[in-house]
Amino acid sequence: FDAREAVDAIKPGAFDTLPYTSRVHAENLVRRCPPDQLKDSLIQLIERKRDLDFPWFPARVVCHDILGQTALVDLAGLRDAIAEKGGDPSKVNPVVPTQLIVDHSLAVEHAGFEEDA
Repeated sequence: FDAREAVDAIKPGAFDTLPYTSRVHAENLVRRCPPDQLKDSLIQLIERKRDLDFPWFPARVVCHDILGQTALVDLAGLRDAIAEKGGDPSKVNPVVPTQLIVDHSLAVEHAGFEEDA
C-alpha cells in the first residue's frame, strides 16, 4: 500500500506537491478503492477535480448518540419496509463497521448525603 508510488506512477513528483490531507486521502484510496477505479480516483485527487463525487472509502464510522440515533431509526425503517415486502430484514446492515457512542452526562443535584436524611 504505497500511496507515494501509486500517485507518482501517474504523475511523477505529484505526491510531494499534495497537501497533507490529500496524501492521507491517497493512502485511503490505495488501501480501499476498487482496483478498476483506483487510477481515475487518484487522477481526480492529483488534478483536484471538484466536478465529480468525492471517492472516499472509510474503514469504519463512529456516530455520536444524536446523529447515530437518526441512522439507527433509518436502518430500522428500512428493515421494516423490507420485512413488509417479504424480504429478509437481517440483510439491511451498514456497509462498513459502525459504532454508536452513547454519552449521557448527568447533572448531580444532591450529593454527599443520604436521600432520607
